[in-house]
Amino acid sequence: MVEQEQNLVIADWTGRYLGAGVLRESEYDQAIAVAQRLQHSGLVSSTEWIAMVRQANAALLMCAEGDWI
Repeated sequence: MVEQEQNLVIADWTGRYLGAGVLRESEYDQAIAVAQRLQHSGLVSSTEWIAMVRQANAALLMCAEGDWI
């Protein structure tokens, strides 16, 4: 049950922040803050948090490379 809840939380975060495939700096900051709160509350593990941060980093880079900022 806990793993299923974690999967739902991660899916929600991914859809909310990575759905467009790119993140502007303000969106990135918000995505990282939410991911950090999820990790601190125990809803995602440290390993999952690292994966979320990496995904957000990649989305921010996509934005920068595409001059979306």
